[in-house]
Amino acid sequence: MGKLYPEVLVFACNWDGWSCIETATNLGLHYPASVKVVKVNCLSRIHMGLILKAFDFGAEGVMLLGCEPGKCHFGAASEYIINEYEKTQRILEMLGVWKHRLALVQLPAFDGHQFVGQITKLIEEIEQIPPSRRSKLIRSRPAEKIETLARP
Repeated sequence: MGKLYPEVLVFACNWDGWSCIETATNLGLHYPASVKVVKVNCLSRIHMGLILKAFDFGAEGVMLLGCEPGKCHFGAASEYIINEYEKTQRILEMLGVWKHRLALVQLPAFDGHQFVGQITKLIEEIEQIPPSRRSKLIRSRPAEKIETLARP
């Protein structure tokens, strides 16, 4: 049986982020199958709620992979995603979660080597956390019965 790697979700922008992943694949570079990728139009579409939900659904790490600063194809300011990234890290800290389970990586187009290096680094850092501390952020609870008043 092979080694089990942490589950990592990558939100990749449609342009430079996605091109890095495609280039890594075309070059035959490898990273664990536990890395799942969600392609989004732009990282400016990602907000704190989506990132926290990824952790809640069981991701042990989340990477935001986008265009290098100042090179967004939509002209979005990279300050937006940096702000969301920093807000989310503060919330993770308040929840007692190691904030570096969230990574913001902004790379030039087609840099497959650096993408694989960054995802490998994130996985190695997550592996240093005891498995009991890598679990979901919020424990699921059964829904409580809600009674409604009948209207006459």
